[in-house]
Amino acid sequence: MNVKRIVPVVASALCLGVVCPAIFGQDTVTVPKSRLEELERKEAELNKLKGDLNKTKDENEELKKQHKVDATKIAEAPQVVKHVSPPMNSLPPVATGETVDSMDLADHYRTDAAAADQRYRKHVFKVQGEVVGFRNALFLKPYRIILKTPDQASRVICSVQPPEKYSAVYTVKEGSQLVGTSPRYEDEVIARLGDTVVIEGKCDGVSDSVVHMSGCALISVHGKIPGSNSH
Repeated sequence: MNVKRIVPVVASALCLGVVCPAIFGQDTVTVPKSRLEELERKEAELNKLKGDLNKTKDENEELKKQHKVDATKIAEAPQVVKHVSPPMNSLPPVATGETVDSMDLADHYRTDAAAADQRYRKHVFKVQGEVVGFRNALFLKPYRIILKTPDQASRVICSVQPPEKYSAVYTVKEGSQLVGTSPRYEDEVIARLGDTVVIEGKCDGVSDSVVHMSGCALISVHGKIPGSNSH
């Protein structure tokens, strides 16, 4: 055996056994503490940004849902009719046979009931307006026509005596039409919801936000005389 050849080999092996573990056998890498803290801080900031983004998305979805609900409420809400009535102090006393708009009549009583009483109560005049409802006891006379007003809180109700040829009046088509009936005549439509009518009678003043007209006669429906022909 050549000792001179073995010694260098052993020496090389011993050297590799000491040095190589430091180079090839190490599985972990040492990171400075300050760098580690910086990485952890950035990771926390990133997680916070992700959370804020998810929160914003949830808030946007909630706002969209709320917008749909608000739009539905607006669509279902009763619409207030915009109407400007002339001030009563600028008007002369109401004359017999004068025509007053139902919107003005209701608005004047809503604004100043005492002043409206002085102008309208116990006076006979005509009131013109759009039909928004009917009231009547089954097969009994008179019947009542409800006229359009600027808001839902007030009403103008006219108690109307139908022509003698009708033995009774009643509503049909879910209350949208008022019909007169008689043994000698075919049933006849007196008025429909949405018709513009002119009614003459005496104003009895206001009660519970309702302006009452009594002893009334239906003068015209859309300019036609009721009972002259089929409506």
